[in-house]
Formats: sequence, C-alpha cells, structure tokens
Amino acid sequence: MNKFWDKYRRCSRQTICVIGILVLSAKLSIADGHFSEEEEDEILKNLPHDIKQKKALKKILEEGINDKLSIEEDARIIKNILGTLNTDLLEFIVAVLIRICKADGVFSKSEKENILIICKEFEIEPSWSFEYLKNKFNKKVEA
Repeated sequence: MNKFWDKYRRCSRQTICVIGILVLSAKLSIADGHFSEEEEDEILKNLPHDIKQKKALKKILEEGINDKLSIEEDARIIKNILGTLNTDLLEFIVAVLIRICKADGVFSKSEKENILIICKEFEIEPSWSFEYLKNKFNKKVEA
C-alpha cells in the first residue's frame, strides 16, 4: 500500500467505498484531459454529505488527483480492502463512476478504457457492468 491508502485502510467498508469513488472518479475525470466543475459537482452530488463534510470530501478528491498510483493500482487496493464478498459495493462504485464520467457530456474512449480496467480489477464482467449497471443505476435514479 502507499501513504494515501495507509491513512484510510482501517476505515469502515462504507467509508472505503466513498473514498474509492472519490479517488477513482478524480482519475477518470482527468482522463479526458480536464477536470470540470460539472464533474466535481456530479461527484459530490452522488455522495451524501453535509456542509462540514464537503471540505473533507474535496480534500480527498484533490488527493486522488495528485496520487501517483495508477487507476488499476487504486482499484486493486480498494478491492483488497473491501474483499471479494462485497460485490454490491464494488458494483455500486462502478455504477457511480459511469454516471460521473458522463456528467460533462463527454464519455471519452479513455474514460471507458479506465472503467474496463476497474471492472477487471473488481472482477466484474465488463459487458455485464456497462449494460446492466448503467441500466440498474439509471432506473434507481429515475424512480
């Protein structure tokens, strides 16, 4: 593990899920060449928080942008911390990431490729995750 993940590895599974979304979404968001305000807003909108927590979430988001690990390494660490029995949390992370990638109106090739890398590390079937999770997540949001 690295310094960033050492700091958080003893947190609850739910907290690791939130941190995972922040770190992976930060890296995905810059994959298309820029990190837009819309993407930051979308990330924070998908994570319930109050005003006090917003500052902490933004700090973790910034750490995710500056973290030197690859998206593959971060995904592997998240899976190792959460364990293989937490498929629902891993699926949830992927579903939120897909939604965030589309927030700026650009679902770039590099973002899609990075989602596939995350799916591989999470041991989620890519074709299943793209279609099923996207539809599953969108139905819950629209309901």
